[in-house]
Amino acid sequence: MAIEVKKLEGWFEKQKLMKILKNDYDNFYMLFDLDNFNFLLGNSSFLYSKVNNEITGVLLNYYHSSGFKDIWLYGDIESTSSLLGYVDKSSSVIHVRFNDNLKIFDGSPKVYREYCMVNERPAGNRDENVKLLTQDKYVQYSKLISQWSNTRFKTMEQDEYRNLLNYSTIYGYFIDGDLVSVATLGAVWKDWFVVSSVFTDPSCRNKGYVQKLISSMLEHYSNLDKAILFVNKENAPAVKAYTNLGFRIYSEDLWVDYATGLVP
Repeated sequence: MAIEVKKLEGWFEKQKLMKILKNDYDNFYMLFDLDNFNFLLGNSSFLYSKVNNEITGVLLNYYHSSGFKDIWLYGDIESTSSLLGYVDKSSSVIHVRFNDNLKIFDGSPKVYREYCMVNERPAGNRDENVKLLTQDKYVQYSKLISQWSNTRFKTMEQDEYRNLLNYSTIYGYFIDGDLVSVATLGAVWKDWFVVSSVFTDPSCRNKGYVQKLISSMLEHYSNLDKAILFVNKENAPAVKAYTNLGFRIYSEDLWVDYATGLVP
């Protein structure tokens, strides 16, 4: 049967989409935007595919202020392929479950693999070296995270770092007053939360700072049920550190770069 593609515009459609997405951790950002009606704000939109009136796929198209797009996909290969035909893929990163979807991207310039990892009983230990970054720490924060190659942080202005600390929840690990590692509370949806933008000064790696930092965050948010993060499959030290903290690999996903230069 022919696949029909429609734009999400109403509450009843939203409920149907949430019903098919709700049990998958790697659909966190889709669930977050759906539940908060972010698709009505203009910076994100949803498409969905139907066959015989049954929903077979979902696409979130999220526009960053940087000009790049994050496109999140869910569904079988026919549905995801059809949905992608309705969006502009230029300057975007596409996230989709590995499965057979690699076939869709034959000839794409850069395809990476990332793990979605989940901790279903967040617990950790507080560390006095871990502190919530306030706006006055923006110079230290910018100096540290701007070292992260192939990210949006490389091109941000100082005022953008200041604003980021103003509206984001970012934790840092300090050694003798120097900021050496950071991690962000990416978002919270119901009792799930995401840990994102984890970065350590290259000169301070392999010393356990990230593990202590995230352990402290897990303890702080242990009242929530699930902690989720995404990590490059090839980043073996990070995968090991997260595993030691109680995270397990939930799924293997694709990160497909269309001319952004960004990597997972």
